[in-house]
Amino acid sequence: MLQRTCLLKNTLFLVATCLVLGCSNGGSLGCGSSTKSEASESGGAGPKAASDLLGVYKVDRYQGSQGGCDQLMDIAEASSHLVLYSFQPADGTGKARLGGAFCDDVNLCRALAQRAPEPAIGYSFIGGDDASGWTGWAVTGTGPVEQKCGAAVQSHVLTSPTKDAVRIETKTVDVVFAPVAEKDGVATCSNKHAIAVATRDLPCKSLLVLQATRDTGR
Repeated sequence: MLQRTCLLKNTLFLVATCLVLGCSNGGSLGCGSSTKSEASESGGAGPKAASDLLGVYKVDRYQGSQGGCDQLMDIAEASSHLVLYSFQPADGTGKARLGGAFCDDVNLCRALAQRAPEPAIGYSFIGGDDASGWTGWAVTGTGPVEQKCGAAVQSHVLTSPTKDAVRIETKTVDVVFAPVAEKDGVATCSNKHAIAVATRDLPCKSLLVLQATRDTGR
């Protein structure tokens, strides 16, 4: 059990270290009326992400892999609930983004969504929609590797397989790429270039799958 718990914590640590990566990218926008309960779950005041998935979910299952992605095993969940909510990233665009964070019960989830912080440990989805899925990225350890750049890149894909259910798949790949010269002429190892390389068909290093069902607290 200790090994399984550490696997989850290490995976979430990678998410937490680089959620700021998405701060330069805007998400989809949507506005509409909602009840008081819905508003408390969807986020604070301001624009809302264009998603019907906003709300509180009870975590049904965590699964993770080690040494590849072919075999998943059940791992202990760190928190019992997940809340999907709207937040405004610190990128100056004023556009809402779909975020996800872990919490211990419905009331704590609703309070977190009302504060609508930029996620520290959780998910920041920078593009997509409910029909095709939402995608976010996290990058860690970007730096020089034998005159090239190396990094571990995570892709987070949120889908809704059935009504009132969500699935979040986090896939990690290792990337190596050439430094890219910026405007000042200095070649750097940047997160955006790490992500560009990670979109190719690279071997999967690890996989984490979360499944959850909407919890209204009633």
